Amino acid sequence: MKFDDTSYMTFRKIQLEEEKSPLLTKIEWNFYSKLSEFQKNPNNMTEKEIQNVEKIFVGICEIREKKIVQAALSKVRGGKPDLKNMLDEEKRLFDSIVDIILQSRKRFFSGDQNVINGKPYSSAV
Repeated sequence: MKFDDTSYMTFRKIQLEEEKSPLLTKIEWNFYSKLSEFQKNPNNMTEKEIQNVEKIFVGICEIREKKIVQAALSKVRGGKPDLKNMLDEEKRLFDSIVDIILQSRKRFFSGDQNVINGKPYSSAV
């Protein structure tokens, strides 16, 4: 992917739209592959330009992640979040978050001894 001023403005526009909208905005189905391709081949960009573009990408991803987490919470609480602009990978993230929250709630309300006894969390990682 050749990254130019037009591409930069396109991604900046996406970032601004995400910031303004309470819902996920429509982005190209291959947005994340374009991001990955750019990171592998930034072409003839200066270090400063690369940093600016990466900040935009991180900003877009963080905003979308926040909206996905909020949608997952809404779903768990009985809401019907609008998922129409969610990309396949984002939908997998959404489903995973919903599953984790539901599993946690099940443990909380099932009498799990680790929950009842207030045992500290220990990560398997």
